[in-house]
Amino acid sequence: MLTEPCVRTPLPGPISAELLARQEERESSVRTYPRRLCVAIRRGYGCFVEDEDGNVFIDCLNGAGVLALGHSHPEVTEALQRQLPLLTHGLDFPTAAKDEFVSLQLSMLPPEMQGRTKIQFCGPSGADAVDAALKLCKTATGRGDIVSFQGAFHGSSHAAMSVGGTTAHRERIANMTPGVHFFPYPYPLRDPLGGDPQTVGVRCLEYLERSLRDPLGGVPLPAAILLEVVQGEGGVIPAPTDFIQGVRRLTRELEIPMIVDEVQSGCGRTGTWFAFEQHGIVPDVIVASKALGGGGMPIAVIMHDERLDA
Repeated sequence: MLTEPCVRTPLPGPISAELLARQEERESSVRTYPRRLCVAIRRGYGCFVEDEDGNVFIDCLNGAGVLALGHSHPEVTEALQRQLPLLTHGLDFPTAAKDEFVSLQLSMLPPEMQGRTKIQFCGPSGADAVDAALKLCKTATGRGDIVSFQGAFHGSSHAAMSVGGTTAHRERIANMTPGVHFFPYPYPLRDPLGGDPQTVGVRCLEYLERSLRDPLGGVPLPAAILLEVVQGEGGVIPAPTDFIQGVRRLTRELEIPMIVDEVQSGCGRTGTWFAFEQHGIVPDVIVASKALGGGGMPIAVIMHDERLDA
């Protein structure tokens, strides 16, 4: 059991230093965290991690937000021990374990979504689920453009990066997925439209609505509007209710599927199972991953209205 932090060696310790050096020599330069956190991890339990030199740290990173239950949660570990001898890869064939998971997950949706929502298992990461949501909406609507928001982060696959609002992530990658239009996201601290911070949600909504309704606005009717109810990488910024409800109204009136990316905000981390529930709306597509795997098991899903099931 790891119960308290302690540092026994200079950092990095000798074993960690050796492993970090070999990693730098042999692995791709896309490595991110070891550039700043000079440890080689041996084990984790709860909120603690221990490196190979016996130093114990409080883990405030939690696997980039994946480990909502902490490291090696005993109930998750016990469930894995039961399942691993039985089956570890079943393609998309039905299994009793998956059927139970689907039943429980759909039962946690708002009542008005239950009975008309379908679930798709997309792959191991949130970026895969974002890609799946975009493909679903393009297939269902026959349209190709996507509306996203400044400051957004939706993953690091080619398509998911294309709908992210951080230009630095894309500046060295040519020919990203075309047809993506970025609009201001309501952030009172740094008002993107330069007005009264108290009305930033209304003004961002008005700008979006005028652009989509105006035949001279330059933005064709999109296949989807994609947003984070709480922007994660953009600064942990919750959108105001008037903005979220307004986007939902607009998407219904214009028959545009609304995708909410709950990869970082879902699974109970904002006080409701999904963050959108706090605004009294029902989206067309929900993207979930990260904490959905409980103890770090790779899982990503989209849950969508059955009318989009093309």
